Amino acid sequence: MKKIELKWRKLLRAAFGCVSFTAVAFVFQACYGIEHPMLYDVKLTGTVVSKTTNLPIKGIKITVNSEVFGMGFTDENGNFDFYASVPSEYYDSRYSEDSVHFTHDSVRVHFMDIDGEQNGLFNDTTIIINPAYKDEVKLNVILSEKK
Repeated sequence: MKKIELKWRKLLRAAFGCVSFTAVAFVFQACYGIEHPMLYDVKLTGTVVSKTTNLPIKGIKITVNSEVFGMGFTDENGNFDFYASVPSEYYDSRYSEDSVHFTHDSVRVHFMDIDGEQNGLFNDTTIIINPAYKDEVKLNVILSEKK
């Protein structure tokens, strides 16, 4: 009888400890919150056209911060539409290493002609954008032809 009673006490003690730990964790989260994500999603849309003909260019590869955060291609009408994960914060070496600062120029959208001479040869270009927690960023890009 004593063994059963001892087992019940251990079981109740373990259950009470688990409930107590959960309550402490909940109070800690309620007081201090959770860490903000370092990335958020933004929809990039737009059109890429030729500077000389003003016609849409298909097959242009679009990368966000060197493919790390997103990539897409223009369709036959020169349109693109994709989601990219962009950084909301970064470590800036001008400040202490422990300091995190929001950056307005950390998102580089690179446009690159990768299909060869199929639709003409175009110069690559990079645009620095400031998504600043927007849901969507629309870009209209004009690429000049290579000589």
